[in-house]
This record gives sequence, structure tokens and C-alpha cells, in this order.
Amino acid sequence: MSFVPIDSVASNTSPIKDDLRQPVSRRAFADSHAVRRPPPLRAAAPPSIPVEIAFLAGHGVPEQALQFAAATARRQGVCADQALLAEGLVPEDVFYRALAKHLDVDFIDTPVDVVAPGVATVECGYARIRDASRGYLWLLAPSGSGVFRLMSVRRVARGRPLFAITTRTRFLEAVRRADPANAARNAAFLAERVDSELCARGGLQRGQVGLLLVTLIALAASLYAPFFPLRLASALLLAGMFFCGVFLRLFACAASFRESADAEPLEADARLPVYTIVLALYQEAAVVRQLTRALDRLDYPRAKLDVKFVIEADDEATAAALRAHPPRAPHEIVVAPEGAPRTKPRALNVAMPLARGSLVAVFDAEDLPEPRQLRHAATLLARAPPNVACLQASLAIDNGELNWMTALFALEYAALFDVYNRGLALMGMPLFLGGTSNHFRGIM
Repeated sequence: MSFVPIDSVASNTSPIKDDLRQPVSRRAFADSHAVRRPPPLRAAAPPSIPVEIAFLAGHGVPEQALQFAAATARRQGVCADQALLAEGLVPEDVFYRALAKHLDVDFIDTPVDVVAPGVATVECGYARIRDASRGYLWLLAPSGSGVFRLMSVRRVARGRPLFAITTRTRFLEAVRRADPANAARNAAFLAERVDSELCARGGLQRGQVGLLLVTLIALAASLYAPFFPLRLASALLLAGMFFCGVFLRLFACAASFRESADAEPLEADARLPVYTIVLALYQEAAVVRQLTRALDRLDYPRAKLDVKFVIEADDEATAAALRAHPPRAPHEIVVAPEGAPRTKPRALNVAMPLARGSLVAVFDAEDLPEPRQLRHAATLLARAPPNVACLQASLAIDNGELNWMTALFALEYAALFDVYNRGLALMGMPLFLGGTSNHFRGIM
């Protein structure tokens, strides 16, 4: 993972051309409830606008914006409403409010309690409301083909509708609130219940601990034994273990010079999968702006990004910083429910049931990922054998010139990730993950 000075981020006002070759500015909305108006298109027969966004023409959205969203969706291989929202052409609140008005149903802009939590509910985009006193039983936040199906059902339905519409963000918040205790238990113990061999919570057994202690005591005592042959054997054993480690590093260093075939990254946006990025943050308000700007530099279709910021319930400072400096990509702030152990793995487990990507990347708060890293990872995982479950990006220190200590730190990272780990990988040997910039195959 190479580092780019964060102050060199290019302005987002440069024109971007769709497949109709019409420049459209990417400037942010001045008003959160305004609709972005791209420049007029040339006089030509425009392609048909998908049904899931065509209804917006009757609610004040310019046809140019709808055509741009449709062209972007075709190029990226996503639904038109996803492209429309991801590119910021229409705010989420405006889209779902217009959809509710078009269907002549209620729009909910306040928190609502739902019954069914979990990934199945998120996939479906609807959930049963816990309190039906308002007159409707279901809460919906449809997307893609779900918008078209909902329109078809509403067109033939008679009588009072039994559902209400809300935004996708409010819907996901309602799903997370449905059963926080169960979500906390699953985050900490689900892997153990699925397969106990995947969990190290139990640690070493008493017999294993006893055997290890006896071995260490015997080895230490043998070094001071009065018998020279015993001392020599112990010293030779320890020296052999030490030299095994030395020779492994030397062989890995030599193997790192071998040429490896670099796969050409997937350039066609339609071939790229949805990518979920999970970031577990705690008391990281100071670097939130740098982090979100780094995420905005990623060269990946915005409609295919699914960013999850996982924070703790008592970390209001980080939450406020994320709300003040959000990334432009579709994202969600996930508040981890109270529970133990309060660790990064648990925070990642909290977000995974809500992930919609077939690939998952884990970054740390201080990371500045190389802009094309996701494309390279998607290419490598697409061409790798099925038994390859994870990729480790190379990590580098960006302030190595600050002083002698940071220089040594940068040298250590360069030796580990660019030499030792690279050599181990080329030799087909296992290696340890760095804990960040890891790319996993999702279980869909």
C-alpha cells in the first residue's frame, strides 16, 4: 500500500464524462434537499430511463440527472437508483420521500422499531413494525428491482396500504436496534458456536500448559546441568532453532527477487464486484477527515462501495467527526452494542451481518490506501484459486524521514512486507496478516 500526501487530493470539481460524453460536475449540493442539475444534453434521442428512477421526473428531478444516472448504472453494472444516490445526484431523503409520494403511502422520517433483525432482513429491504398503532404493519426501504416490484404491487392493490417508506439509512438503524443483545452475543461468540475449532477463546488446556511449563523448565535446567553432554545437547537444540529462523529469512529474502506475474486490474466497472470496507474506530476523531478524504480517492465505482464505520457507544467524538466529514461513497455509521470483549475483532463482527459486498476490506483509521488497491485486490481474488481466502496489502510508513526512530520503523516495515512476506508468499508458505489492509472473500 503506497502513500500519497493527503494534501494533494485533487478537487472534485473536475468534469466527468459518461458514455454519452456529456460533462457533469461532481460538486456537492448546497442544500441537502436540492437536486443536482447537470448541464443540458445534446439534442439526441435519449435512452430509456429505468423504472426505478423514472418516477422522479414527476417530482422535480431534471431529466438530465436521470439520464446521467442511467448511463452510469449501465457502465458500472448496477441499478439506476444505486448510481443516482451514490453519485449524489439526489439526496437519499429526497429519493425515498418522492417514492412514498408516488406510491401514495406514508414516509417515515423518525426512528421506528422493527421485529426482525439480521442479514436476511437487510437483504430483503423490509421488516415488520413492532408497534402497528400507526396503521401500517411493514417498513420498507426498497432498492433496484424492489422499487419496480413495489410499484407493480401498489398499482393493483386496493384499500389502505399496510406499509410505509423510509430511507435506507433509517431502515438499517432500525434493524440494528431490533435486538442489540443478540447482536452483541453473535459478535463475540457466533464463530465458536458455528465451529469451535475456529475460536481460540478457550486458550490452552491445563494439560497443554503443564507440558509447556515442564518443557521450558527442563530446557532451562539442562543448560546449567553438571553434565557437559546434556548442556551441549541443549545448546545445540536452541542454536538449531535459532538458525532455522535465520535460514528461513534468508531463503525468503532470496525468493523475494523472483518475478511474479502482475495481473492487469479489472478496468471494466461492470465486472467489478461490490466491495465492503469495514473500519473499526475508537477515539479517532482527530484523523477522521484524513481517513474520509483517503476513501474518496479510491478508484472504484462509488455505487459498488459499501463503507461501514464501526464505533463504540461511548465514542461520541468520533461519531460527530464522521457526521461532520463524511465520505462521498455510500457509508453507514454502525454503533457496536455494549458487550465484551471490547476488541477490534468484535467490532468487525458487528458490521459483517450488514455487509453487502462479495469482497471485504479492513482498514485502520490512520491508513491511506493506494487509490487502485481495491481494483488490484478484486483482480487477484478473481483469478486466484478458491482456497485463497485473503490478501495482505503491503504496508509502508509515510513519515520515515521525520527522525531516526521513524526511519528505523519504516525500514522494518519495508523489510517485513516487501521482502520477507513477499518471499514467504512466493515460496507458498503461511504468513501473518498485518491486521489492516486485508482483503477477504465475502461469504454471500
